[in-house]
Amino acid sequence: AREHRLSVRAPPRACTAPGGSAPRELGTMAAASLKDAIKEKIATALKENLKVDEREFVNPWTNEDKACVLQKSRCFGETPIDAEKCLNLLTRVLYILQQGEKFTEQELTGLFFGVTKLFQTTSSRLRRMVYLVIKELEPSEQVVFICMSCLMKDMTGKNDCYRANAIRTLSRVLDPAMAAQIDRYLKTAIVDKNPFVASAALVCGSHLLRSVPDVVKRWVNEIQETVQSQHAMVQFHALALIYDLKKTDRLALHKVITSLAKAALKSPMAECLLVRFASQALMNERDSTIEKTLMQYLDSCLRHKSEMVIYEAARAFCQLAALDKEGTGTSVFGYDMTHATTILQIFLTSQKPVIRFGAIKTLNALAQTRPQVAARCNCDMEPLLSDSNRNTATLALTTLLKTGHESNVERLVKQITTFMSDISDVFKIEVVRAVKGLCLQYPNKYKVLMSFLSSNLREDGSADFKSDIVDALLLIIAQVPAAKESGLLHLCEFIEDCEYANLCTRILAFLGEEVPSTSNPSKYIRFIYNRLILENALVRGSAVDALAKIAMKCPGLRSDVLILLQFGQNDNDDEVRDRISLYANALRQCVDSKPNADVGFQALMSTEMPFSLDALYDGLLDHVAAGNKDQPFAIDSLPTDAAYKATVEAQAAVPGDAAKGPGAGKSLKPGGAAAPAASAQKEAEQRGTATTELMRILGEVVPGVDLGQLQHTCKQKALTESEAEYTVQCIKHVFKQHMVLEMYVSNTVQGITLENVSVKLSGLEPCFGVVGASAIQTLGYGANGSAYVVLEKRGGQEAAGAVTGTFGAALRFLVKEEGDDLGYEDDYPVENVTISIGDYMHGRALPQGQFKSVWEQLGSGGAEQTSKLILNYKSLEAAVEGVIASLNMETCDNTRKVEAGVRGHTLLVSGTFLGGHMCLVRALVGIDPTHGCVAKLSARSKSAEVCDAVVRTLM
Repeated sequence: AREHRLSVRAPPRACTAPGGSAPRELGTMAAASLKDAIKEKIATALKENLKVDEREFVNPWTNEDKACVLQKSRCFGETPIDAEKCLNLLTRVLYILQQGEKFTEQELTGLFFGVTKLFQTTSSRLRRMVYLVIKELEPSEQVVFICMSCLMKDMTGKNDCYRANAIRTLSRVLDPAMAAQIDRYLKTAIVDKNPFVASAALVCGSHLLRSVPDVVKRWVNEIQETVQSQHAMVQFHALALIYDLKKTDRLALHKVITSLAKAALKSPMAECLLVRFASQALMNERDSTIEKTLMQYLDSCLRHKSEMVIYEAARAFCQLAALDKEGTGTSVFGYDMTHATTILQIFLTSQKPVIRFGAIKTLNALAQTRPQVAARCNCDMEPLLSDSNRNTATLALTTLLKTGHESNVERLVKQITTFMSDISDVFKIEVVRAVKGLCLQYPNKYKVLMSFLSSNLREDGSADFKSDIVDALLLIIAQVPAAKESGLLHLCEFIEDCEYANLCTRILAFLGEEVPSTSNPSKYIRFIYNRLILENALVRGSAVDALAKIAMKCPGLRSDVLILLQFGQNDNDDEVRDRISLYANALRQCVDSKPNADVGFQALMSTEMPFSLDALYDGLLDHVAAGNKDQPFAIDSLPTDAAYKATVEAQAAVPGDAAKGPGAGKSLKPGGAAAPAASAQKEAEQRGTATTELMRILGEVVPGVDLGQLQHTCKQKALTESEAEYTVQCIKHVFKQHMVLEMYVSNTVQGITLENVSVKLSGLEPCFGVVGASAIQTLGYGANGSAYVVLEKRGGQEAAGAVTGTFGAALRFLVKEEGDDLGYEDDYPVENVTISIGDYMHGRALPQGQFKSVWEQLGSGGAEQTSKLILNYKSLEAAVEGVIASLNMETCDNTRKVEAGVRGHTLLVSGTFLGGHMCLVRALVGIDPTHGCVAKLSARSKSAEVCDAVVRTLM
């Protein structure tokens, strides 16, 4: 600031009155006026000189030129060295490097040689700048040796400032082959009394650990000694380095963490680092030997003097709460986290913006998994909606959306609308996801929430932001039936001005599926037709598909759609023209009421093939290999996709060396492939005879018994531990009236041979009876084999042809050791074999987006059964996986994944039941505070018995 001289003229001398009181009063007044004048002039000077914000900043190096800087670098070799001039030039070099300017190898070498001449200077400021520039230049191994002697000299000198900076520079430019030469100096520097030097040596160790870890491992004793240092930064760097050294040894790392947790660290930064290491150890695996100690340590950190340690401990509790799926409420690994949430609630009212931001961000993450715990802080989150930091306000809002009550929805949406334009797309996406979860949680508020989403669709935003909004609208329309009409209109308005072709095609495909089920489908056709005449070829093709799907499901609109399609017959794109021609011809036949036209049109629009494409390929290959080129190929005999998969699984279950007899195969695992053949004809023969080979083996087991056609093969289930002496896996082959159990046995005991390995079952009556069985003749060490048991259904509790039961199982065999010809008989019990209703179900996933249409078709021409259940699961994720495993069905429309933070989830699964009955199940799974995990299962199929059997699977 400029200096301002204040000149004050002395007041005139007053007349002296008797008594002397008047002159004294005049002097006091003059002093007061002088004081006021000085204050006024100082205030004026400060106002003129402190208007920093109103001045426009001008970067003095905006037009800095690399060539000019390189030319001026000649001053590095002048004598004497001008320290100020060199400092200014080195600063310009650093500025150019940070701006991303690229130097050639020759330019870097010349600049490096010039900088090394400045080691002669006595200016400490210039010397520090030299260290910094050398680190940024990163010289090659061919030239770095020039400065190594100077750096090593400084490292062993008496000037601590030079020592520390030289060590830091060496860590960046040191050749790994020379690390052993300075090992002794660095080890000494670690325990140096000067904290600057010790910290620099520890940082150097962190860098060298990546290139020469063996050298750094020799410093363990010195590093452990430095962890107890009185200096905060030294302790922090020492703890970080000792963790890097021990992280590959789990036991050693646990020992270090637990020992430090029992001690008291002086540095708050080191304490924060230790909290992170402790929480990471707890998250990696649950080890009872360290869990109690570390949880007590985290709890003690909640009462630390430092705010950042307290916050780090509270954040660790919230992270562990997200990981602990078994814990409920405020329980984390058996410890109460109420204290942690209370601290975060207090931090929400802090005067420091960074503390408020950290607290609300942690609570936002906690609301994803335990919204009921985060909801306790709602009263302190609401004032943050008006926070000056928009990021803090956005996090507060999204947290309230996840934890708030239904009555607050309108008020929250109004508040977020005011500042959506002021936040980044990352936070906008978080808001959209929170609104989506809130709409699924409170379906009655769909009008307000969908209006908010649609208004943001019309605003500017990135493709990811728009895609998330479209995903939210599609999910809400699918889950909230009342929102369908308004949601479809919002999507139609969006595609009028949508600039993203992939979003347009998704929406058009969705409209083609959903519009026919609305009250007035014709009002949506205008929006779809506009895309046919205004958009690019990709979107035009999708519009044609959507119109054709609507015409297929709405016979009254077929003539109108046919006229619209005819307008586009001269389209510029070949693909669009071909689609219009194909659909128009099919529609014309339907309008003219030609026989079987509707059936053909439905098959044309369906994404399902009446046969397996893989089976078509195999059949054509067999047809060509058999020399039947002159005869037409018949597709009527091709199996469906489910039947073909069952054949593949049966082929995988057939032993590779079947000629040796039953049970002599090597592998029974589903999904295995046959050995490659020398010719295509041999491969075709192997694929064609897979099922025949399996039936031949079973024919030897039960001669004269007609098993019928194989329905499907279930997944293998282990009946023993993987480390057992003899491992047993059970595979079930399902027939209409029979169940074949195939026991795949492996001998892992060296020097032991098993003979006549058979399977003994108990508790079969009255549900099943044994028709026949086979044994494994010989099973040596490391060998595998299969033993078959054919069961016949004989009654019991039968549901749609499915007979269930649980019975004991054991292996009986003759054990022979090496050199023992007699041996001895032994029984080897295994786990019980359970036949459930799910075993009669073959999971079959529907194409993406087809579930709803098939569900409606089964609803109009089939049967439906509904059941309400209480499940023994503690989380939605576990409940969904349990339902899928019990039903043995495949998920549809990506419903296997549960949205984070929601209290309910809709699971869609499909499969084929025994006898070829297709079955769909819609399961609504939720967490109720009173009853725990509850579910509502709705099953649809052509057969009422199948529906009843499926809904009773989980009972």
